[in-house]
Amino acid sequence: MRMTKTAKTIAAAALLTLLTACGSKAADFDVHALADDLAANITYADSLSPMDLDTAKMFINLSDVNAVDGAVYEGSGGTAEEIIVIECASAEDTKAAENALKTRVAEQIESFTDYVPEELTKLNAAVIKTSGKYAVLSVSDTPDAAKAIIDKYMK
Repeated sequence: MRMTKTAKTIAAAALLTLLTACGSKAADFDVHALADDLAANITYADSLSPMDLDTAKMFINLSDVNAVDGAVYEGSGGTAEEIIVIECASAEDTKAAENALKTRVAEQIESFTDYVPEELTKLNAAVIKTSGKYAVLSVSDTPDAAKAIIDKYMK
């Protein structure tokens, strides 16, 4: 059976739409692996320590986010350096997580302005990225290196 030119065009368009839709979904990844990668492969002035997700939810004000999983590394408080990687239950939760991370950075800027103003450079270059059900925050002296690591996990 031969396909007409119109049928071929429709079939090609349908295939292209299907492939595009599949490609737009964020690939799943282990949030702990990304956080560990950032912690291991970026130089931090501070010593970062892991924080459990329940504590982080209160500390970072993620109470409005339905987080399925998360990995958080916090500094001693002498710097603004931190890593937050969250897997959310839905797109709405990802948006809420993004807003919470932006609020976190804004609050840190306010806190460090008089406390340790040198940290404002890191905070003003904080990397916040969302994709699919994931939200990430990285605050470090090397935001470009952080972006490169995050991009390996999140397209």
